[in-house]
Amino acid sequence: MNSIEVMGNLQATRTKTRLMVSRFFGLSILILLVFGSAETGSLFLDPALFFLGVLLAVVGFCGRLWCLSYIAGRKKRILVTVGPYSICRHPLYFFSLVGGIGLGLCTETVSAAVLFLLAFAVYYPHIIQTEEKFLSVNFPEYEEYKRRVPLFFPSWSNFSDGNVMVNAGDLRSEIVAAGGFLLFIGVFELVEFLHHVRVLPNYFIIP
Repeated sequence: MNSIEVMGNLQATRTKTRLMVSRFFGLSILILLVFGSAETGSLFLDPALFFLGVLLAVVGFCGRLWCLSYIAGRKKRILVTVGPYSICRHPLYFFSLVGGIGLGLCTETVSAAVLFLLAFAVYYPHIIQTEEKFLSVNFPEYEEYKRRVPLFFPSWSNFSDGNVMVNAGDLRSEIVAAGGFLLFIGVFELVEFLHHVRVLPNYFIIP
């Protein structure tokens, strides 16, 4: 088994770990919402936070689908430098950040979004650094790619497209995994409704 195959197996394990961490985060926020009130009582701020949250969550989800349409089943096996990978080197993680912040704002609180941002800042830099080292070692053209494409935040002026073939089964699996977090939006709204009808208690206020 060569280094790319080994890295592919490690990547699959890390992807499962990231999904578990994301779901754990979502469930933790859900537990807080079950026992506490997330509403500020403002007729403007609550819907504004929710609307912005839904917008960012959808942007994050669609951005992830865009990335996965280029790399599903192929990540670490070839170097993709077109599409979303022409605007930054780790667009999948960038859109994950956008979607996670959006999901946090869908709770109609700022604290959930801030907690996600802090967790992302702690967890993902190491993942990105590890991937950068692997790509530099296994793809000689990566150094030139690094010089012209930013690490994390997109540079839309760099955009270039191209044709990339991916396995439909791999893409479908990735879509199901990536889309799961959108279900939390509906669950958050259900919990809010149950608070309104006094089925669930309000023991504390979530800022």
